[in-house]
Amino acid sequence: MVDEDGERSPEEMLALVRDQQRSIEGQKGAFVPLILLSWGITWMLGFGALWLIDGVDGYSLPAAIAVPVFVVLLIAAGAISAVLGIRSARGMRGGKADTFAGVIYGQLWWVGSLAIFVLGQGLLVGGMNSDVLGIFYPAAYLFFVGVMFVAAGMIWRAVPMLVLGGWSLIVAVAGPYAGHPGLFLVYALAGGGGFFIVALWSWVWTRSARRGMRRG
Repeated sequence: MVDEDGERSPEEMLALVRDQQRSIEGQKGAFVPLILLSWGITWMLGFGALWLIDGVDGYSLPAAIAVPVFVVLLIAAGAISAVLGIRSARGMRGGKADTFAGVIYGQLWWVGSLAIFVLGQGLLVGGMNSDVLGIFYPAAYLFFVGVMFVAAGMIWRAVPMLVLGGWSLIVAVAGPYAGHPGLFLVYALAGGGGFFIVALWSWVWTRSARRGMRRG
């Protein structure tokens, strides 16, 4: 309500501030569905390809094809996450803190992925069996992605990312108990399927935040 001096009431000012905050959160989280979709495709197709190496119903996929497919998808999803994370921060006017958080988050994708690879090679040199290494890598990468999603959810206040990050951590830890190659199927279905579902949820969430501002 506007008073005689043309000023808004305290209630209207509070509602306006809340609408603006929802709009900012919606803009910051606009890239989230794309990141989730890219990782959903990576887990579903990449781990699916690795699972098919051992064959099913008389059909198998050569390792020379399955492994490169998984690696390429992994690199592509990581690159998309890094680029969108950096661009989202630079496109906002939230101050140096927001920009710094976005840039660091984006760079951590390739730094963390490289660190996991180096760690795995170190374990191999230290005597780890190559079969066990084949379980370590996918579990470690999925665990890392889960941690990064939890961090993203806190930075951009994106509840869907927080939920999916927690789910990814659970799936990453549970997968090795399925053994080889069962863990690949677990990661493809439980991991990839979860990403697709939450990507849709995140898309609805960002649209709702934007509509809140337009109504204000």
